[in-house]
Amino acid sequence: MSIIAKVSDVKVSRRERYAALTCEAVLDAARTLFVSKGFDATSVDEIARAAQASKGAVYHHFHDKQAIFTALFRSSQQAVTAKVIDAMSTESEAQPWRTVETAIGLFLRSYVADDEARALLRQVVSVLGWDRVRELNEQQTLPFLRSTLQSFIADGYARPVPIEATVELFFSMFYNAVLYITDATDPEIASREAETVILCALEGLKRPLAGDALRVKAGTEDTAPGR
Repeated sequence: MSIIAKVSDVKVSRRERYAALTCEAVLDAARTLFVSKGFDATSVDEIARAAQASKGAVYHHFHDKQAIFTALFRSSQQAVTAKVIDAMSTESEAQPWRTVETAIGLFLRSYVADDEARALLRQVVSVLGWDRVRELNEQQTLPFLRSTLQSFIADGYARPVPIEATVELFFSMFYNAVLYITDATDPEIASREAETVILCALEGLKRPLAGDALRVKAGTEDTAPGR
């Protein structure tokens, strides 16, 4: 490789690093402003000033203010989803439903611990619209829910329910649970309440154990001692 080529590569590398740092600064500045002032009250000029970048640099990375918000929301959702997937992959496979329950608790508590995530989530539908929010979740959350349910049915842990209907209904429940947490005066209490309701709903998906199935079939479940 010639000296000229090496110098050119260094310049490109420096340019790329500078662009990445500028993009990160824009996102950091926008996050702070969207959380403190709200999306509508924040201008691109303010974001540029807070990021110590030119307005042109902001538009170089993002088409408009909505695109900045989209990037922040996507990053926030990816971080939460990654935590849940990691938790499910490290839990014992001997207790699959316990693993799911642990992951749900982690998912809900992620919003309890993150004030900024809650602030962004409160604005997301008004900023992006439900169709765009649904589209973003189709890229991340929904495939994970769908594949998990499919594997649980295939392995005999879950009842053979309609996949798409179940995924859509549970996704709506998860999303509304998070909204319930974000709007609550005490997110911690709201998280525990939402978790209780979701776990109750999950009970209906579980395939009955052999003994339970026989009792149901014989019509003795409701009359058994202590029931």
